[in-house]
Amino acid sequence: MTSSTAHATPTPDHRCVFCAHDALDVVLEETPHFLVIADHAPLAEGHLLIVPRDHYACYGALPAEFDEEALELRERVIAFLTATYRAPIFFEHGVFRQTVFHAHLHALPLGAANSGFADEVRSIGSLAASPDALRAWYADQGHYFYLDTERDGSGGREPLLFPADLEVYFQVMGTLRTHTAQTAAWIPPAIRQMQGGAKMRAVAAAWRGYYGD
Repeated sequence: MTSSTAHATPTPDHRCVFCAHDALDVVLEETPHFLVIADHAPLAEGHLLIVPRDHYACYGALPAEFDEEALELRERVIAFLTATYRAPIFFEHGVFRQTVFHAHLHALPLGAANSGFADEVRSIGSLAASPDALRAWYADQGHYFYLDTERDGSGGREPLLFPADLEVYFQVMGTLRTHTAQTAAWIPPAIRQMQGGAKMRAVAAAWRGYYGD
């Protein structure tokens, strides 16, 4: 695997569930630096994760040489979710309120509930979040919360970066919870995990059907 001159390839962590690739339940696609997997406690059927193979702390820590590959993979996820479920949003906790300390980008089908979502979260207070801006923020300030949503139903994307502030975080997540509830009931994490197996198998079958893998 090629490493960046500015970012040494991290050492795998044997305690990390995302480093143990062979132990992951449902891997939908693999590229040189990333995996697409089904979330084991999905907020809705179709909830996916894009996970770097190597043990980076967050997307802000990824080297710039991964950007094109990551963008192409996101486009594949967008095409699949839009055609099969609903248009997705993407979000990442950075290293702020992570539960697994390995970079992972959530892709959550939101669809019609996406309408107005970008306006609501933008009003909470955010910055534009290109990959370079994300890296610069992480290098300078560390913690962040990242969210990428469809812009005004036009198909364009609007990546947003929020400071690691609990009040802001709960405002953004509360808005996400409200909009998600329009397409799927909000279920506590423990129950989502118990019910996750069937949804993981369903999204895996749908992915194979869509991409013919």
